[in-house]
Amino acid sequence: MKKITKHPIRITADAFRTALILSGFTLYDNGEYPELEKTELNLTVFEDPGMFKKPVLLQNGEYALRRQLLPFALPKMKQEGPVKAAAFGKVFDGEDPEHPAHMMVQGVIACGLNLYDLNVLWKKIVKHALGTAYETELVKVSSAQKPADLASWGADKLTDTTLTETDVWAVSVKDPEGETFTLGYTGTLTWLGGVMLGKDPETSYAFTIDIDRAACRKFGLNSRNELFDNTDSFLSRFTDDSSSATESFEDRCRDTLRALGYDEGFGMKLYPDGIYKKMNMIQDEWDLNNKGVVLKEPLGVSTGLPTVLTPAIEDIISRKWAAGETRAKAFEISHIFIPRQNSSPIEKLAVSFAAYGEDVDLASFTGDVGDFLTKIGNNNHFYIPTNMAIAYKTGECRLILDEKMSYLGGNFGGISEKAEQNFNIGTHAYMANLEILPLRNKAAEEYGYIAPELREN
Repeated sequence: MKKITKHPIRITADAFRTALILSGFTLYDNGEYPELEKTELNLTVFEDPGMFKKPVLLQNGEYALRRQLLPFALPKMKQEGPVKAAAFGKVFDGEDPEHPAHMMVQGVIACGLNLYDLNVLWKKIVKHALGTAYETELVKVSSAQKPADLASWGADKLTDTTLTETDVWAVSVKDPEGETFTLGYTGTLTWLGGVMLGKDPETSYAFTIDIDRAACRKFGLNSRNELFDNTDSFLSRFTDDSSSATESFEDRCRDTLRALGYDEGFGMKLYPDGIYKKMNMIQDEWDLNNKGVVLKEPLGVSTGLPTVLTPAIEDIISRKWAAGETRAKAFEISHIFIPRQNSSPIEKLAVSFAAYGEDVDLASFTGDVGDFLTKIGNNNHFYIPTNMAIAYKTGECRLILDEKMSYLGGNFGGISEKAEQNFNIGTHAYMANLEILPLRNKAAEEYGYIAPELREN
């Protein structure tokens, strides 16, 4: 069996998850917070110099991909007593056409800490997450020195000035080689952030940690571009077969697929023109699902948000084939956006996985699908064939249903010959695409099931 490991982004994110839990934080967001925000309600909850300046706008300009997490999380974090809480997820940079999605963690600390205690807390978090050899200091950022863009901002530009309650500090980290980098920022909440949290903003701190940047430093990568190499030659460099830091349903799906030998990939988050045609999906004018959610202006070659994850997973395995991998298994968990006429898109969390190789055929892939469903708690499932899904090879597509003939939000089968040709996949491959919510609801239903003869009257 091939080595089971995590992607370096996931290794780093889980390391910070664990570090925050050990430091007394409650974690929110299992990946289901919306990634779309109304542009008119873009809220500032603290002065974050690292916040991306340019939004990724949808066609009518009413919605944009989020650039921060806390406006979604603060109302759920609101509670009586001290608060130490954080949320993980992707934020989007409109000035980064190649890899616009950045993994971030944002949180709040509202438990009466002074600046000395806050500094000690950050030392502890960084040592837990990155290692004991990493040194950390909070370094004052004056308002005149807040960067116009994150890329031009380095720790050498930070200066120490008089502290005030509205100041912002860089979380400055020195790695074992003596190089210093800015991990993220912390600062006091704005009055609006205080209202949303239900705490005094003058004694409450918000923070942002750039997980992508931390992963590059942790593993000695030269740039973020290296993080998105989904080939085995890159992923085999890492060893981490531990389970996810939390037991959200998303993490259960992730751990289950890793145990089945699938590598987690980080593929396209925005799709270029022609991607649905490339994977042999219908492109008629009426078929909104296969046209994508259009952006206001292209981001590089990307013109829309994904409606399904299968183009991204096909792209990942095509790159594996091009890298000379004769056998490959990969998966991705991400958001999809279902377009609606004259309304905002419906946002869903989905999982897609694919495989090819000498020992992979429809029977073995069907076995993987069944093992995945059973292990996440969907024991009562079965499949019916369909020839309506032309992205799959004729005769090899299956719809997934439960025992009540209800659609479980997923299908799987052999990739169509045309798609394999378009993606330059030189062997027959198989893929599955499923929505997370129906699977989670079904697992909860089965777990809580009580046989009729045992039910109370």
